[in-house]
Amino acid sequence: MAFLVLLERLTPLGRAVFLLREVFEYEYAEISAILGQSEVNCRQILTRARKHIGAMRPRFEASQEKQRQLLEQFLEAVRTGNMDQLLSVLSDDAVLYADGGGKGFAPPEPVRGASNVARGADTFRKLIAHGLVPRIAEINGEPGIVTYVNGKPHSAMMIRTQKDRIQALYLVTNPEKLAHLRRLPDEES
Repeated sequence: MAFLVLLERLTPLGRAVFLLREVFEYEYAEISAILGQSEVNCRQILTRARKHIGAMRPRFEASQEKQRQLLEQFLEAVRTGNMDQLLSVLSDDAVLYADGGGKGFAPPEPVRGASNVARGADTFRKLIAHGLVPRIAEINGEPGIVTYVNGKPHSAMMIRTQKDRIQALYLVTNPEKLAHLRRLPDEES
């Protein structure tokens, strides 16, 4: 999901060149023919796209242990409704990106700013009170939170951190994208 967010920040032409070359391994001559651009221009567009994507990556990534601690603090703040604690783990410019795929609840646009993200997290607290079961789990090799309803995965969330705070939250509620996650054992439901 983080990769998709990075791609969204490229121009449509930059995104096309980047995907065709880096993902699908097309030659520059093929990209040139597809996009109606010269090969030289396609090379330059790719160079700019790589630089742009590289510039958006945080210089220092938090360790998995630090990410797990931030997730635990986030989850505790949500469970207790402690808005000050919640704001203390979010960077001022925090962003929540959500993917419901039209099949799960998700805000249609990114939620920007720590206070807006925190207000959205209050909805999460209400859902926990009504039976949503959150668990810290490994998602794509990183710490994340998976929530369950009646033992079935309901959502998955990962974070990106910067300077010991949560910079971005990536929430997936599309049931098709959650189908591969294991069910919660009955004794934990």
